[in-house]
Amino acid sequence: MTAFRLACCALLVGSPLLGRAQTTAALPRYYVGLAAYSSDFQPLGGTYYGGTTVPVQLTLGYQLQPRLAVQLGVAYSQKTYDYVNTSQSFYSGAAPGLPYYFAYSSHGSDYQTSVRGLVRYTLTRQPAHRVQFDVLGGLTFEYARANSHITRTDSDSLQNVIVTTNYDDHYSFTNFLLTGGLSTRYRFSQRLEAVLDVTLSRSFMRGQNSGFPGSTALGLRYRFGQR
Repeated sequence: MTAFRLACCALLVGSPLLGRAQTTAALPRYYVGLAAYSSDFQPLGGTYYGGTTVPVQLTLGYQLQPRLAVQLGVAYSQKTYDYVNTSQSFYSGAAPGLPYYFAYSSHGSDYQTSVRGLVRYTLTRQPAHRVQFDVLGGLTFEYARANSHITRTDSDSLQNVIVTTNYDDHYSFTNFLLTGGLSTRYRFSQRLEAVLDVTLSRSFMRGQNSGFPGSTALGLRYRFGQR
């Protein structure tokens, strides 16, 4: 009887710990997210030449501990533009004083990519709360590439074409930054949540902007897998 009572007591004492262990083991281990993204490097909205740019960020994460995770995010945006400009000047050749015209037409494409590796630490102590607050820290790599084809057409005062010149222009840009910020998450269920990340960065490459460019990402995140 004594042994039976001891076994029952041990079971009663251990059952909360067992239930807690099962709850912890049931937490999703991985997460994937999709968000609208905006930063000084990849602005959200219209451009000078027209059109609208909506950068999109894909995030993959791994939950190391209940309050500690690592994640990799890739934000991408692309825009194309067509630009035409006509100006009037004066021809200094055989007939000085006569006006002549030159027109520039340009077609180009710009591509921007931001790759961000972050550590996410949850400040909220109760994982059951629907609203969670996190602190973020890590590194960001930025890459931009631009291609354009430009045509210059020179015409006389009667709009007769004198000469046409074509040339291409290519440009690329890279930057490495330290990144930190805050995040707010609202949990719809154990697997689905809305996430808002707000960060500031600082470039550690010589010759780059010495300011603190910011970024914002707002989207949904889905958790899967078991611990």
